[in-house]
Amino acid sequence: MHTARRGLATVIDYSALAGALGVLAAVTLLRRSRQPVGERRDPDPATLRLMVAAGVTVPLSCALAVADATGGSPGKRALGLAVHDAASGSGPTFRQALVRSALKTAVPWELGHQAVWDFRSGNTRRGSLLAAGAYLALGAQAAAIIRNRPTYADRAAGTEVREV
Repeated sequence: MHTARRGLATVIDYSALAGALGVLAAVTLLRRSRQPVGERRDPDPATLRLMVAAGVTVPLSCALAVADATGGSPGKRALGLAVHDAASGSGPTFRQALVRSALKTAVPWELGHQAVWDFRSGNTRRGSLLAAGAYLALGAQAAAIIRNRPTYADRAAGTEVREV
């Protein structure tokens, strides 16, 4: 049961992040649709890549880290789970939660985002490598959850997920 709850908590957390991304995308598209066609300019792709990473992925990963460091992400709270320091059993430090969130969320998301940009620009070789990295990271997390073991992010951060 713990395995299913951990997996479902991750789905809830990723859905919450996707909801925030959906709102941001809707606002951006609405704003763009109000500009006259002749005045619309597309940002430089390299700038756009950095803007998405710095303006979306990093803040959302930091928000998850703050949540984990202060009692649990939305998914964990909903399902009676929490992240703990593996050594002491207490709540994680912000540093531990940030390392965990960066590895669990930011790395696979950014690999996936960068893969999409490469596919869009015709660089399928690099896009395929980045996409494979994203799937490998997500697959490793799923495998650890299914086997009820710490994920690579938990191992690196020195944390573990426990029932509250």
